[in-house]
Order: sequence, then C-alpha cells, then structure tokens
Amino acid sequence: MKENKLLLPLEPDETPEMAWLWIGTWSMGGEGFGPHDERESLEVLRLALREGIRHFDTAGFYAHGRSEELLSKALKGIRGSCFISTKGGLKWQGKKVVHDASPEGLRRALTESLHRLKTDYLDLFQLHWPDPQVPVPESIDALKEMQTEGLIRYWGVGNLSEAQVREYLSEYKDIPHQVHFNPLHRTDSVLRAGRCFCINCIISPLEQGLLAEGKSSSGRTALSKRDLRRRNPYFMNPQAVERCKKLRELTSKAPYPLSVYVLLWIASKEDVHTLIPGPRKIWQLKEILFFRNIVKDKGLLAGYDEEALLRGRVVRELFPMGLWEQLETLNRGLR
Repeated sequence: MKENKLLLPLEPDETPEMAWLWIGTWSMGGEGFGPHDERESLEVLRLALREGIRHFDTAGFYAHGRSEELLSKALKGIRGSCFISTKGGLKWQGKKVVHDASPEGLRRALTESLHRLKTDYLDLFQLHWPDPQVPVPESIDALKEMQTEGLIRYWGVGNLSEAQVREYLSEYKDIPHQVHFNPLHRTDSVLRAGRCFCINCIISPLEQGLLAEGKSSSGRTALSKRDLRRRNPYFMNPQAVERCKKLRELTSKAPYPLSVYVLLWIASKEDVHTLIPGPRKIWQLKEILFFRNIVKDKGLLAGYDEEALLRGRVVRELFPMGLWEQLETLNRGLR
C-alpha cells in the first residue's frame, strides 16, 4: 500500500485507512443521471461525513457547477477538517462540452470553483482531461503556479494515457492521477506506468452503476432519454450488459452484493491507491460503507511494502466460487 502525504489522515483521531476511500459527486448535481433528489444527495454527503469519510472529489464541469455547490452545503462549518478535490480543463459551451486547459482557462476554472465551494483554497486541483490544443506541460506549469501562490495544496491530473504518464510525470513523485478502471474498463498499463510517479485514483469503479444492482444495471433500455449513460459504450453493448447480469445472478445468494465484490477486486489490484465511487442514494453509500467496514473488520489493508491496497490473497478467499475469475475476464472479447 503506497505511503504518501496526500493520503494521510487530516485529523489525529481519523484512522489512516479512511483516506484511501473518497466520495465522488458527479451524479449529485442533478444533471445527466436520471431522476434526482437533491435532498437525498445532500444526506449522502452528510452520512459519509458522520461515518468518518473526509475526502471528496468534484469538478466545476459536473452539472454546470451544481455538484460543487451541493458539496459546499454539506461541508459548511467543517471545511478545515475535509479534503476537497476538484478539477478544471473541461467546460460547457452552450450544450457542448469543450476543453480549456490553457493557463487562463485553468485559472478561471479555479476561481469559479473557489467561489462555488466557498473556500479560499483547495486541497487538490487537477487537470480534468488533457486539452488537444494545449501541451500538457503548459497545463501542469499553470497548476504548479497556483500551488506556489497558495491557492491549492496539491495539483494533479486525470485521464492521461500510458504514454502521457511516462512522458509528462516521470520527473515527479506522488502526483494524483484519476484513472478510469474496473473489470469492464481495464487500463492496467496506465496504472503500471504510474507506479513510481502517481497516486492512482480510481474513478467509475462501478461503471456508472452497470456493475451494481440498481435500475441502471439493466443497461441502456432502463435509462431516460436524457441520461448521459446512454452514450456509455458498455451500456450500449448487449454482451457487456448480459455479462453483468450473470455476475449479479452469481452473487444473488452470496454474503455481499456485487458492488462490494467489485470494489474488493479493484482494491486488490496492483498500483491502485485510492477508490472514488460516486453514490447519490443512501443505499448506494451504505454498500460502499459496508465494503469499507469489511476491509477494516477483516484486516484486509496491505502493508506499506506491498504494491496493492488490499491483501489480494486474503480478499480472494471471500469470493464465491468462480466470481474472481469472471471479473478477471469480464472485458475479454467484447465487441
């Protein structure tokens, strides 16, 4: 398990193992994920706080800034004890999503995020996606300048390719990198590339609900016309949807729900350092907390001399027969 200052507990009484589990807020802003209840999303954040979670990830791009505004409501009065991660480099232009990771664009995004989050600094500000029109080092230099000015404590990146990680991050150490990774979306080579340079932060671990048990797990046909997941290639792939259905059948009588097994599998992979699931309903957060408690109660956290977050051999013993192997091969041969 990688040791780094970014993931240390924020307060003396906070247990260190809490810092590797963050809560993402993309779906909490009320845009793009079907019917929405802002009160429940706010309660999700407050319950997470009551349960000791202190790391939260958001972005100015999410729901035109409303996810950041919701997070600021939840953290009112306790901002100093929480770790806020947000991102810049993507923005809305009418109904279109465009890149703007220029120094001016990133500074503008930071200023707007600080305003919405009602804070004068951020714990982590990241390049959301590389901008095809702006060299990555130019965007990184802008982030480093913001850090020098005291506006952000740490800077990070997101969605870099394996080649980009090796080219642009090899001179650094412990740079947070948000990586899309799960049994359907395998990016093992990106994780390996960042082994020496990055804190690999896993986003979309449950593939926007397809690897869980809610309504959206049925695929594209279960989604409303304005749901952004209709454009997710896995939701559109009948073969992927059917394979996920079989996983749910396999775990229907198991001790844990499918989402918990998926999170255990991910956290057992080498070079995974942080998980960022994105619940917006209480039952979803409770499954994540159930996963967290299993890790704590069964002593699954690896030592600092190990490459994985969890002790893979011990974790595997918790799986029903055949499930581990199916997760390992879930994405093979998908058309």
